[in-house]
Amino acid sequence: MANSIVEYTLSNQTNESISIINYGARLTSWITQIDNEKCNIILSYPDLNDYLSDPYYLGAIAGPYANRISNAQIHIDNKVCILDQNEGSNQLHGGQKALSDLFWQLDYHQKNALSLSITLPDGYNGYPGKTTFNVLYSFTTSNNDQSKLDIKFTITSNKKTIAGPTSHPYFNLNGSNNSAYGHVLKLAGAHYTPINTHAIPSGLILPVANTPFDYTSARVLNTTDKLDHNFLIEQTLNLHTVKQHATLKSADEKLALNVLSNYPAIQVYTGHHLKNPFKAFDGICLEPQFCPDSPNNPHFPFSYITPQVPLQTHISYCLTNFKS
Repeated sequence: MANSIVEYTLSNQTNESISIINYGARLTSWITQIDNEKCNIILSYPDLNDYLSDPYYLGAIAGPYANRISNAQIHIDNKVCILDQNEGSNQLHGGQKALSDLFWQLDYHQKNALSLSITLPDGYNGYPGKTTFNVLYSFTTSNNDQSKLDIKFTITSNKKTIAGPTSHPYFNLNGSNNSAYGHVLKLAGAHYTPINTHAIPSGLILPVANTPFDYTSARVLNTTDKLDHNFLIEQTLNLHTVKQHATLKSADEKLALNVLSNYPAIQVYTGHHLKNPFKAFDGICLEPQFCPDSPNNPHFPFSYITPQVPLQTHISYCLTNFKS
């Protein structure tokens, strides 16, 4: 397995490009053109080696299980699985040296597609099963010149286990030198999962109506919008259908990003904990996933992996450029 960073570039029919590295299978740039100027719409480090010590999961594949698991433990068939703790007594994004901080292997690289894989041994960070993760990035252009980044996961294991990785880019459609304040956000989720002071769900599923978490109508983001919350798109699991999750527009409305997935929920994080070399609220994460701590909340929509039933999930980021 490679132990040095390799960067791969994909391009589509409208001459946009994205770059991905083998470390954490991370998305490191998405270059589009606005008013005849090239613009990177995701946060990126100036040096690829900076990703080796990145604490923010910048552009990474987060997992094996994205988001938080309370007390870093789960039960599978009445057996307790003790997971790696990396956020107090809880686990975040799979623990230490998880998918985001390992080198993935190249399967193939084409002009508009890249396939990367990694296999974790049985018991890695406490997860049962020898488990293989494959991510396929595809970058295309639709008939109306909309750019589309598809991220497809296939996860297989030789034991019953849990997984639910996501993609973790920080989007800034206002341009890399501008704050993400002023973006317009609309979410398809009519429910959310309240959290405690450690960002662990209480177990409740509540409607967003008449709460500060109602983004079902488009809202301009400002300093009061400090989100690191999970919104439910559907309360019954249906991995067979890709659904609209969110729409994010730049402040000048020249760019619009639609987020779709077959996952049942989306985590929205407004980047307010970002620090040097970035600033708070420099980017917005829109992360389709299972609800945080789903294995410990049986009424959350969730699916285990078994040797007979792999997990296949799909995230699409669709960019429309109105004034290119």
